[in-house]
Order: sequence, then C-alpha cells, then structure tokens
Amino acid sequence: MQDMKEGMHRIRKELGPEALIIQSRKVRQKGWRGFFAPRQVEITAAVGKPPLEPVKQPGGTAFQKIQEEIGELRLLLNRLLVRGPMPAENKDQDQSGLESWRLQLQQQDVYAELIEEYLTEIEAGFAGEIQLTEEIVGLVLRQKIRKSVRVAPEKSAQVQVFVGPTGVGKTTTLAKLAARYAFYQGEKVGIITIDHYRIGAVEQLRIYADIASLPLEVAVSPGELQRALEKLNGCQRILIDTAGRSTLNLNHIQELAGYLQNLPPAEIFMVISATTKARDLRLICENFRRINYNRLIFTKLDETSTYGALLNGIHLTGLPVIYLTTGQSVPDDLRLADAEKISSLILGEEDDG
Repeated sequence: MQDMKEGMHRIRKELGPEALIIQSRKVRQKGWRGFFAPRQVEITAAVGKPPLEPVKQPGGTAFQKIQEEIGELRLLLNRLLVRGPMPAENKDQDQSGLESWRLQLQQQDVYAELIEEYLTEIEAGFAGEIQLTEEIVGLVLRQKIRKSVRVAPEKSAQVQVFVGPTGVGKTTTLAKLAARYAFYQGEKVGIITIDHYRIGAVEQLRIYADIASLPLEVAVSPGELQRALEKLNGCQRILIDTAGRSTLNLNHIQELAGYLQNLPPAEIFMVISATTKARDLRLICENFRRINYNRLIFTKLDETSTYGALLNGIHLTGLPVIYLTTGQSVPDDLRLADAEKISSLILGEEDDG
C-alpha cells in the first residue's frame, strides 16, 4: 500500500470497523525495481475480540481493572497508528507537542533528568512514524508517569515510626492515622513520642491522645523507648512520633537513628511536604537514609499547586508512597496514595480534593 490512509481504508473494508492495527512499517517492493520506487507501508491487523465479561469471583475487581487497562492501551495504539506517518511539514508541530509538556513538567518542578527521560523515550519510541501532537504526547506521558509512581497498600505492621525534617506535619499525620486505626478499624492503638526538643510537642500529642482515649508514653532516651514499647506491647498498633531534624544537621539525624536501631520490624515513614523544593528534596532523601526509612508520606498537598516533589521523591528513593494529606483536619484530611491521582496532579488535569 502506498500510505497509511489507503491501508486503513482497506483494513476497515476487509476486516470491519473493529479491526485492530498490530504493527505498521515501511518496506521496499521486491525485486530490483524496489530500489528505485518509493517505500510502501506494510500493515499487520487483526479483528479485535469483544470485551470479556467481568469475572465474578474474589479478586474480580482487580481482574476487571487489568482488562480495562488492556483496552485502554489498545485504544491508544489505534489512535496513534491511525494518524499515519508524520508529514515532513508537521515536524515543527510535533516538537511543539513535546515542548508544551516539557514546560508543564518544568512548572511542576519535576527533575530535569526525569523530564528528559520521559520525552526522549516518547520521541524515540515513535521515531517519526506519527505526528506527536500535544494530545498524543499527553496520553503516552500519563501512562509513563502512572507506571513510575510507586504506591502500596496499608500494611499490618505493629510499629510505625514517623521521621522527617522540621515542619512537615509528622505529629498531625500520626494523629490522623491513630484515629483511623482506632475509630474506623477498631484497633487498640498506643502512642510514643521521643520529641522532647520542640516546645509544646508532648502537650500537643497528649491532647490528641486524651481526645481519642489512647495511651501515650514519653521516651527521652533509647532505653526508655524500649521500655515504652514493652509497656504497649498489647496494642495492635504502636505509633512513634519523632522530633523534626534539620536536613543539614547530620549529628541530630544520627542521634535519631540511635533511638531506632533496636526497633522490632517496623514501617518507618519518611514524611515530606509537597511544598519541598526540588534541590532540598535531594538532601532530605540522602541525609535521612541512615534512619533506614522504608515508606513515604507526602503532606500539605493543599498548600501548593506544584506536585513534582511526589514524583521526584519516588525517583530518588525507589520507595512507595502510602498516604497523602490534604489539610489539618484530624482524621479526615488523609487518603491512601493513588497513582492515577498523582499523575493527574502532575499533568495539571485536576485540582487536589
């Protein structure tokens, strides 16, 4: 066939409107005449199967989600290929599609290396076969970001620790989760604080504990922390609040690591504000590594319109985000992290809510 337009016409005529394009490539005609003739388009197509009925069994929702994702990818593939090879005169428009999304990611404070990785892969992946309009780049970019975002379900770890820089909302986040476990999940919850540096820190947490009728222990040394853990061992959840540490004060961070080195297996949440600047985030993630944090929480999504910190944090640590917080209300302004939600925020497709 001479071009994609002719090919699409023949495919629809012979296989029907439900036909799916599997592959397209440019080939030469056979024989010596092929060296002098323009290349032709070879298209591989098949008749798409109708959607499967949802399986009504345990885990059926997950299976249906996989089916939907496959259908979405099929639709995306057809939308891309049906546009055919990109005419030479549209190359400037193609670059415009890439550049508009580059600007969006830059405005979201996404790391330059991540932006280049995403857009270079998109451009190289289609190698001039299609016109990369702003719409098409956006569709593919959403897929890439969604796959990059690591999230994980809640775990049943008994001990949970909240660490991070000053002012990110560790104590409020702990209070939200304590209420979630105690009131919504009916668990027996105990709280320990080792934050005896910040003025009013113990009093603030004691107010939360008294309102929720939860036991609170204060530990001012690693030995006292061990005794507090033993005292609350009958609790299903033990939440440990820590003092915020300056990212640049490695001695204070090491002191905190000394408190936590003899803990039983625990979820150690690095709590990061979504308002954190990209450059500062590198220091936070690197300098707090000695604490061996293994989960992420992003707070203060309601205080910014720039969400690149979420993607940058996952990129730097390789760890999943478990929770997002969107305000000061206890326990309401907390939600499980969702890859679709995070990708939408970064692409500017919705406001947080």
